[in-house]
Amino acid sequence: MKQRFGLLFTRDADFAQSAREALLGTGAIALIAQDVSDALQIVCQRGRELDFALMDFDGGCRGMTLLSAVHTCHQQLPIWVTTSNDTEHATAIAYANGARACFNKPLRAATLANAIADLDAPHDQQIAA
Repeated sequence: MKQRFGLLFTRDADFAQSAREALLGTGAIALIAQDVSDALQIVCQRGRELDFALMDFDGGCRGMTLLSAVHTCHQQLPIWVTTSNDTEHATAIAYANGARACFNKPLRAATLANAIADLDAPHDQQIAA
């Protein structure tokens, strides 16, 4: 399996730690951004290297705006969103702006590992968790 690179966008230190731990078993490396400016810098500088993005909509991160911007620039990039607040609304917004899946927090390590493993499957055969 090739090494994967992903953008992890969150201000939640506990979530960032959980995501890093989940990624350990997959061999993926997360480039962590805590604000929109840092996330856009990663996307602009390393966008072609990214295999996925995981965006946390909690914590006032402006995740919905970032999701729209990243999807506009990299329409084929698999983007997953996670949230614990107003999940129905956030899920609708996420899918409308190009998210491949929307996960509820807390995000289990197995869910993230499965999503990364599914990157090798054709997009139309994937099922969102």
